[in-house]
Amino acid sequence: MLKNRTWLIAATLIAGLVTGAMAGDSVEQQLKALQAQLKAVQQTNAQLQSQVAELRSANDANWLNERRAEEVKSLVKEVLNDADTRASLLEGGMSAGHNGKNFFLASEDGSFLLKIAGQIQFRHIWAHQDNAADEDDTGFQARRLKLKFGGHVGDPKFTYAINLEANRNGGNVGVYEAYVGYDFGNGLSAKAGAIKIPFLRQELISSAKQIAVDRSLVNEYFTLNYSDQVQLNYAADKFKLAFSFSDGANGGLDDIGVDGVDYALSLRGELLLAGTWKQFDDVSAWSKDDTGLLLGAAIFFSEGDAANGGTADYTAWTVDASAEVGSLGLLVAYMGADIDPDTGTSVSPWGLLVEAGYQLVPDKLEPFVR
Repeated sequence: MLKNRTWLIAATLIAGLVTGAMAGDSVEQQLKALQAQLKAVQQTNAQLQSQVAELRSANDANWLNERRAEEVKSLVKEVLNDADTRASLLEGGMSAGHNGKNFFLASEDGSFLLKIAGQIQFRHIWAHQDNAADEDDTGFQARRLKLKFGGHVGDPKFTYAINLEANRNGGNVGVYEAYVGYDFGNGLSAKAGAIKIPFLRQELISSAKQIAVDRSLVNEYFTLNYSDQVQLNYAADKFKLAFSFSDGANGGLDDIGVDGVDYALSLRGELLLAGTWKQFDDVSAWSKDDTGLLLGAAIFFSEGDAANGGTADYTAWTVDASAEVGSLGLLVAYMGADIDPDTGTSVSPWGLLVEAGYQLVPDKLEPFVR
């Protein structure tokens, strides 16, 4: 279109010049005038082409800028959507972190809670025995490898726990404790699942809070360990009571008809005479603990199931006392049992545990005797 316009201007000038020539001007003058006008037309044409190029460049730049702007807007939108999603989770009540004891995931309103904890105990052992084929036996051992999950669902009253442990011989992982529970209020609660039978005081103290690397030998002889059961608990300011209806000692996660008892009952009571319940989670007298005294007693009975190899009724009892005075922590427990087989002679083993630790350097160094 620009070229047509240029030729139109040139034709007009030529026509004017021809007309002027016809009017009597000399041919030479007419040619000079024509050359000057053509030069002016060429300059105008060059200016127009330059302007058109500038317009095209500006249009291209604007198109690129618009495209880049769209891309940036799209990216910003994605980031904002992601932020909104994360914010919606928080606004929906989700929180996570570490409370100084456990990692946790929880709803903001407190209706849901998952606590995650673990325990590792790795040690080297030297055992010496006279007149044995191998008098000195040494080696490393992963004594305890545990991963624990617990909390509540829907309401803090509905509790649960699923705890895993690796076998110390081979490392196979399995469930050693699993239960659901409900808090009825006013100190009354219930649990159902694979739980420790409420019996020996030392057994009920967590392995993570023992004063020694393991519990005592007499504890291991009389312990009832875990069992499938229904357990009722009552806790008051100075008194606790636990009742258990179970499948018998060492019966955790067993199928029906596998264990050697028809039924088992256990009852344990504790009386807090001084101090707080919390300080008796272990047997050490920490600097923050007050003077404390705790008394306990328990009884257990199981009836043997002859059809499954349980040929004896078993009755066991224990009385114990825990005290913390100054830097001294003390645990004393007496335990006994009656084993009454269907045939043969009854036996009545008994044991006595005395364990004491003293904080020479408060909260840092505590030698003990057992």
